[in-house]
Amino acid sequence: MELNCINLKDIVNPDIPEGFNKNEERNSAVLNQSVETASNPQTFLDYAVKEMFDIHRQASQTAWDMKMFDSEFKRQRSGFIVCYTNNEYTKLDKTNDGPIVRKDSIKFGLKSKIIGFVIFYNVLDEMHILDITVARAEQSKGIGTFMANYILRKYINLGVKYFYLEVRVSNFRAIKLYKKLDFKVFMLRKGYYDDNKEDALCMVKEVI
Repeated sequence: MELNCINLKDIVNPDIPEGFNKNEERNSAVLNQSVETASNPQTFLDYAVKEMFDIHRQASQTAWDMKMFDSEFKRQRSGFIVCYTNNEYTKLDKTNDGPIVRKDSIKFGLKSKIIGFVIFYNVLDEMHILDITVARAEQSKGIGTFMANYILRKYINLGVKYFYLEVRVSNFRAIKLYKKLDFKVFMLRKGYYDDNKEDALCMVKEVI
């Protein structure tokens, strides 16, 4: 069983940041190739973003439209992390720290299955995690934990000291995960979510 993550924004950025993963570098050529999906040719990058949007539409309670996805992708300092596998599987192998299944040799291509993603915005030493979603059929397998650990490990090494996010007060599973990762609640936002006016917990992880 192999999983990996890749930041699509790192790949399209001509200035490779410090800490850029060698696997991401190997994948960069693939994302700019033209491919056939349905009847229209498009870049694999477009294909990957569409896959993310489809996962979001099916699994996320907070709905973004495609224009919001496109706008966020074009914004400077945003990040689009996708989690993918090249293998069929039913569950992840786990250790005390969650699944250890990352293989630097795994390549991101048309045969890869995107199973989750994270969208974030980064300014100086602060990151705001805007959306983290796992495909509905792949939930409860440790993938959310895997992606969160990837984000923290990589961007702490790149100098991020504060990670912020909002979560619905009813999303007990996500709240439990974030607390396990040392996120702390610092504020309650009343009626934050437009769909049902649900309150949001604002959480932060500070790297000491």
